[in-house]
Parts: sequence; C-alpha cells; structure tokens
Amino acid sequence: MAEDEQDKGALRQEAVRYPAETMQERAAPPYLLALVALVADRDATDDLVAEVARDVSRGDGPDPAEESASRAAVEWLLASLRGGPVPDAAALVALRDGAAAEARAGRPLQPVLDRALSAGWVTWDRITARQALGPEALRALGDALLRTGDAAAAAIADGHAAAEREIATRSASALRELLDAILDLPDGDEVGRARLARRAGELAIPLDRPLTVVVADAGRDLQDGDPAVAAVARGLATGLTSPVGDPRSLGGPLPGPVVAASAGRLVVLAPSSRRAADLAGSLAALGDGWIATTTPASGLLGTAAAVREATAALAVARRAGRVATLVPSASLALERALLAEPDLLRAAVEQELGLLLEAPRGAGLADTMEAYLAERENVRAAARRLGIAPRTVAYRLERIERLLGGRLDAARRARLATALFARRLLGDGGPASGPGGPASGRASGRSGAARAAGAGRSR
Repeated sequence: MAEDEQDKGALRQEAVRYPAETMQERAAPPYLLALVALVADRDATDDLVAEVARDVSRGDGPDPAEESASRAAVEWLLASLRGGPVPDAAALVALRDGAAAEARAGRPLQPVLDRALSAGWVTWDRITARQALGPEALRALGDALLRTGDAAAAAIADGHAAAEREIATRSASALRELLDAILDLPDGDEVGRARLARRAGELAIPLDRPLTVVVADAGRDLQDGDPAVAAVARGLATGLTSPVGDPRSLGGPLPGPVVAASAGRLVVLAPSSRRAADLAGSLAALGDGWIATTTPASGLLGTAAAVREATAALAVARRAGRVATLVPSASLALERALLAEPDLLRAAVEQELGLLLEAPRGAGLADTMEAYLAERENVRAAARRLGIAPRTVAYRLERIERLLGGRLDAARRARLATALFARRLLGDGGPASGPGGPASGRASGRSGAARAAGAGRSR
C-alpha cells in the first residue's frame, strides 16, 4: 500500500512543474504558485473539468466524450499558463490539429471554442476563490487568461476552417467525379448504371426527374473555372445555389440546373420545366457566336445518351449557321441524315448541280435558282432578293433549263432544292447577295428548299 502511494506521488510530481524549474527557463509569472497549487489538487482540477463540461453541454448532463474533451481543454490551458502569458507555437499547433480533427469527424466549431473559453473563466474563478492574490498577481493572471484565450480561439478557428475547406474540396472533387461518370455512362452498362444509381441515392439526387440536356460550343475550350461557365451558372440559378459541377442541385423541392464544362464544351442539365428562353438568355454569357443544342432525357442516367445526341447535332447546327440560338437536336435530323455520308452527299450535289456550277458564271446561276425556290418561284421576289432586274432572273432560269436539258417541273425543282440545301450544308456554297443579306439568304434558302418539294407553281 505504501509503495502504491509512493508511485502515485511520483506520477503527480512528474506532472507538476515547480517554480524553481520554471524560473530556470524564464521569469516566473506572479500567479505561478497559485496555479501550481491548483494543478496539484486533483479534486479541484476534477471539479474544474466537470464545470467546463456542464457549461459546454448547456444544461444537459455531459457524456463521457464531452468530459474527456473538457479535460483536454483544461489541461492545455493550465500547461500553457505555467509557461507564461502567451501560448508557445507548439501549444497552438496542438490546438489547431485538435480542431481540425473535430471538423474531419463532422463535429461543429462552437463546442470546441466554448471549451477553451469556459476553461479560462472557470480557472479564474477557482484560483481567485482558493487564494487571496495580490494586485500584481491578479493583473498578470487576468492578462494571461485573456491573451491565452484570444490565441486559443484564433488557433481553433483556423484549424477547423482549414479542415472544412479541405473537406469541401474533396467533396466537390467527388461530386464532379460523379457527374463525369454520369455524363460518360456507356450504353448498355448495367453495372455502371446500378453503381451510379446507388451513389445518387445516397446524395438524394432523383433519378427519374425529366431533364433537358444542353450542350453549347463557345468557339473555344471551356473549363469549370472559366468565368463564362460561372456566369452561366449564376444566370440559371435565379437565387438558388447552383455550384458548378454539383449534381445535388437537381434534388430538393426546388430543383436547379447543373452546369459544367465537359470535353471543352458547356453542359447544362436542367429540369424539363425550365423555359428554353431562360436557358438561351443565360448562355449569352458565353459571348458572341455560341451554338447550343438540346435533347430531352427521361432521367439522370439517360443524360449520357442525351449529351452524345446533342453533341452530334452541334456540328450540324454550326454548319447550318444556327448561331446564338437553342436548337433542339431533333429538328436537325434531316441535316444529320444528309451529312451521315459526306462523300456520297458531295457526289450527289455534283450530279445534280455540276452542269450549273461548271458553266460560266455558274455560281450566279446557283444563287438565282436558290433565290427563286426560296421566293416560291416568284421571279420578281427573287430579283428583289438578288438585287437584279426581273429580266435577268428570267434569263438565268431559261439558261438553267437549257443546261439541264428540260423544264423546271416540280420533280426537278425538288431535286435542285435538295441539292442546293446539301451544298450549303457541306459549306460549298455562298449565300445569295443583294437585299436581305447573307443570313436571310441562308434561312430563306432552307425554307424554300422544303417548300419546293411540294407541288409546282407557275411563274
């Protein structure tokens, strides 16, 4: 029994640093004797720890985990005060690391701060109640507690915030990886679908909510950090939080869009209830010359196929000159079908228009034919479009008939309209000149090609 008591005494002696030892390193603070007496009294320190734990628990009975955390806060404070009025660097690093560990464990900042600050107030009460300190010792203790509390609060807040930033970065990276996996999901990959469905469910991201998939080309490679991508996200958020690349935006009672850069293009996954005008208005942040196509998706796991469909239509939309407008990919099915075999299409154009294009001033003949078809076979309207006299249009039409060896009946007009349309898709033909300008010539030429496929009309 006596040996046990001696062992306990030895352990306690190791835990306490006496004034003489401290004074060998630096001047002892005036309150040191009172502090050493408190540390040596295990019952008193236990009471101090219990009071801090009750303060932090805010009236509830503290659990063992809180008591352990409060003891660590009290022991850190007493050890720091023994060294002087300001904690040293190692002590502050220990606090930062502890606060970071709390953040990584998902625990909030406030209880960690409360422990450190409550330990200071309770220590002041315990020391001043146990001994009558002189004015100098009281001032030194108060100053040390205030300075130590400020330094501790700053270190705790810094460590916790740094860990939360680290967690947020990892979380954002994981969310972006999930979005990439969704956008790249191959057709028929049932194992991949099941894995992504499970991950989306864990994040409360709905799988069956209908979406509109938008793929936009800004004429340059886009990355998530591009200001234009962030501007589009802000424009679509309309007051909701819409982080770039975060698929969780699709969940909740007020689902928002997901905006991300993928393969150098902008991809938007928007609830199908979102108006096309809102989407197009936000895409204006990409600058002049943007082109975008849309494809519906029945749910989140159908977005990969929708992205591929919209991307395939994007090149056709650019060929067709559909700039700064949101083009449904389904509306470009005819153009995509024609361009599926570009070499064959070019050969067909040569077959139908070769005689016109190879003739002297053949480009003028092709433009005249296109304007004539666009204006519903009206010679005067075609002349106005081209900025020439009606007699010139009539002469050119007669010349076309001679070159082709027959009248411009309905069947021939339909073939010519298709060939002219294909020539424009291939980029081999320029727009008609004169009033109306190039852009109107392109648009009217396309509509004229479609109209020419119907019944013929007389001049």
